[in-house]
Amino acid sequence: MIPMWSKCRQRRLLLFSNHTEPSPAVGECRQKKLDEPHPVWATHRDVSFAVSFCARRPGVERAVFSLKQSPCPHCGCVGTLNRHSRLRGNDPHTADGQTERGQRVFCSNRGQRGGCGRTFSCFLAEVLPRHTITAPLVWRWLMQLLAGLSLKAAVEKLRLPFALETLGRLRHRWRRGLDQVRTRLCREQSPPASNHPDPGLQTVEHLRRVFAAGVCPPADFQLHFQHPFMG
Repeated sequence: MIPMWSKCRQRRLLLFSNHTEPSPAVGECRQKKLDEPHPVWATHRDVSFAVSFCARRPGVERAVFSLKQSPCPHCGCVGTLNRHSRLRGNDPHTADGQTERGQRVFCSNRGQRGGCGRTFSCFLAEVLPRHTITAPLVWRWLMQLLAGLSLKAAVEKLRLPFALETLGRLRHRWRRGLDQVRTRLCREQSPPASNHPDPGLQTVEHLRRVFAAGVCPPADFQLHFQHPFMG
């Protein structure tokens, strides 16, 4: 005679095995997905951040936010991107205020979508990621340095809402990422002749030459190269 506890254990094992084993249809679907050829550009190293920055100007937002035609920067899938939520951050012009900085984008993996289920940020062109200061303020500050003013004199003249130490750290970060900025600028145009011995001021002149038609070259840099201006 088989004890009662043994019968119950056998029933639990049978019920668990029925729930964990996939049906033949699910197995065929999984095998079909594994057998499908994957595109070569599906690795995140080969896919550029095509929608990392977008313009606020009229007539451009629709083209930039055509997410269905853009690849996911993580998995490279096309046609899986959806708007997720808005990006908000500190407003440098208002105390304790917030402003819109961009859009979160979701690569959908629901239903029949082949996305990766991850999200990434699409910033406005005048926003510097990981910085409260905006690209227009940075450009005004760089132009004052190019005119010969010191760091303190430039901050006082522009009345920037930041401490002097904050701008000092920003200048250090700017100098540390000059190689990436200058490499991308040289792909567009050769640097102009400069009388400044400072590589940072030489880069400012080069930036002004490449984006001569723009109002804010740092924002144009981010929009054109889809790469953060401050690293």
